[in-house]
Amino acid sequence: MSSPDPSFRMRPAALLGRLMLVCALSGALAGCFQPLYAENSTTGGPALLDKMRDVEIVQIQGRLGNDLRNDLIFALTGGEGNPKGAPLQMIITVDSSVSTALINSASGLPENQIIRVTANWRIIKADDKKKITQVEGAATGSATIDTSDQRFANYSAQIDAEKRAARSVADQIKAQLAAWFIRTGNAPPARSAS
Repeated sequence: MSSPDPSFRMRPAALLGRLMLVCALSGALAGCFQPLYAENSTTGGPALLDKMRDVEIVQIQGRLGNDLRNDLIFALTGGEGNPKGAPLQMIITVDSSVSTALINSASGLPENQIIRVTANWRIIKADDKKKITQVEGAATGSATIDTSDQRFANYSAQIDAEKRAARSVADQIKAQLAAWFIRTGNAPPARSAS
């Protein structure tokens, strides 16, 4: 067995110096991380959750739109339901597309498909007659399905994939909305007395 090359040996003082540098840097960076919903947060925490609960999700047309709306209402309010008379309203348009990922060479039929759900959203003040956009964004989610020669199974799998993709879109919209509230420090206008 050969002995290690002496040129690769590190002196104990140099090793100790590097170790101390790593510890100092990690200690300095440890205070930089703060959870989005932390209680002691100056930008997030309960104040951010209250802001999210002041956004009413306007009705979205279609089955997919209804699924996305329900997921988003739950994500923003934690299951408290869509707030009526909220100072802000979110208007969303949603679309779904299907693309083929794999084709069976023998039959020429798709074996695997990608379902993509895209949503464009915007926030307006509820009492604004001109409906001027305060902030807007877009989110996309996708899910894959394996197809078969049974139509009902394919239809059911596509609906399930759209629901999974819609949940992903709802999470993205929630994160985008939270980032807007934090970035602007924007407090929603006071609720109307009605």
